[in-house]
Amino acid sequence: MLNGAKIALSGEDYTYAFDLSKLAEGRYDLNFLAKDTFENETSSPFITLVHDMTPPEISFNYDNAPLTSGNTVYGLENISIKLNDELTKPTLLRLELRGGPASDSVVLGFNQNVDGSYTPDYPRLFPTLDTSTDKYTLTAYATDAKGNTSQKSIQFAYFPKNLVTLEKLKTLGVVKALKTSDNTPLAVMRTGQLRRNDGSLAQGMQTANITVRSDAEYAINILGTVIHPGETKEIQLDLGTGENSTVPIFPAINGSTGQSNFIIEFPQLN
Repeated sequence: MLNGAKIALSGEDYTYAFDLSKLAEGRYDLNFLAKDTFENETSSPFITLVHDMTPPEISFNYDNAPLTSGNTVYGLENISIKLNDELTKPTLLRLELRGGPASDSVVLGFNQNVDGSYTPDYPRLFPTLDTSTDKYTLTAYATDAKGNTSQKSIQFAYFPKNLVTLEKLKTLGVVKALKTSDNTPLAVMRTGQLRRNDGSLAQGMQTANITVRSDAEYAINILGTVIHPGETKEIQLDLGTGENSTVPIFPAINGSTGQSNFIIEFPQLN
């Protein structure tokens, strides 16, 4: 039984307030009884009240198993975020990803799965170079139908699937592909043998995305395409018969000095 307190009177209209602070959380069927000074009574139909003051619980899974901080993740598409709320429907509001070798900070899009969990959209991330300093932190923000909010973060080392690491390339700061005396390019990217899902060698023209890290000290030129720090551009690479292909790389501006890190991705091998 809850007793209301009159808080306003306007003509024949009375306004009462009910204190729910001591009411246990849960789902209630309520009806209201009003009585005047002459003992006349009336009651309202039952209504449903959901008293929920607990924010949603957030959990992270990787490959269908709980993901704990400090673990290594191979591909963000295998991460899922699950929300749980006993009384009202929870909703994911926002996903933020911070850290990595370039100290990036991005807001991720996400999709809801059939089971109600969420999977982040796949950004272009540089792999963790040093597992002690280059970890990423993923933070999820959630709410429920009553406006209770929560957030939870998890830290992990990140490596893309099928990662190929190139040795550091050294060249001069000139805007052309330099060659040695035997006509060998001074700085080249070697693709190695790339295979399709069926195991066969990828051959011929392939679409690749080149991303230069945001903290790179200069833009690079690959096959006539200039990619500045923080940019991603699409290029066409000819893998020939599928053997090791070489692609010259050089600075986009004369006199460039320092280091420029980049990644190359093949969305689909044909």
